[in-house]
Amino acid sequence: MQMAWFMTMVIFTVAFFLIFLTAYFFRPKKDDRIIPVNPERELMDPEELSLPHRVEPNWPATIETSSGKTAEVSIASITHGSGFIASTMKLPIGEKFQLTIHLPDRPPLQVRAEVTWSNLHLPIEKVLKQGLGIRFIGAGEDAICLINDTLTQHAMAIKAEESIPS
Repeated sequence: MQMAWFMTMVIFTVAFFLIFLTAYFFRPKKDDRIIPVNPERELMDPEELSLPHRVEPNWPATIETSSGKTAEVSIASITHGSGFIASTMKLPIGEKFQLTIHLPDRPPLQVRAEVTWSNLHLPIEKVLKQGLGIRFIGAGEDAICLINDTLTQHAMAIKAEESIPS
């Protein structure tokens, strides 16, 4: 009886020690933590905040929903993780779909996306472009590299225009 109790205590002690070591050494690093919104950040000058670059490539694309509906659209605006699709196809917010981007000098790019907002319910005269706001949820490495390259080229073009004296 005493031997069983002793073995049980040894097993629980080793398990506790292993859990402690795992929690200590594999805890999130300081760089991995999400910075909470605090009063100091809210009081910052908006010009000091770095906003994601947004580019308007006007790439032709095809949407294919899970129900099989397809539509030809145009990617009117894109940033690192999201974009705006100029389209008249009504999709509910939260719907996930396959987006095929047709690029001029590359093979078509397949990306999964989700509708985050829509302005299709508004009258046409109230909006500049009718369409859907999307978030990329299944962007592969090729898509991420393409978006980053496009954004970098756009930022470099803007800097080049600013450096040219008028």
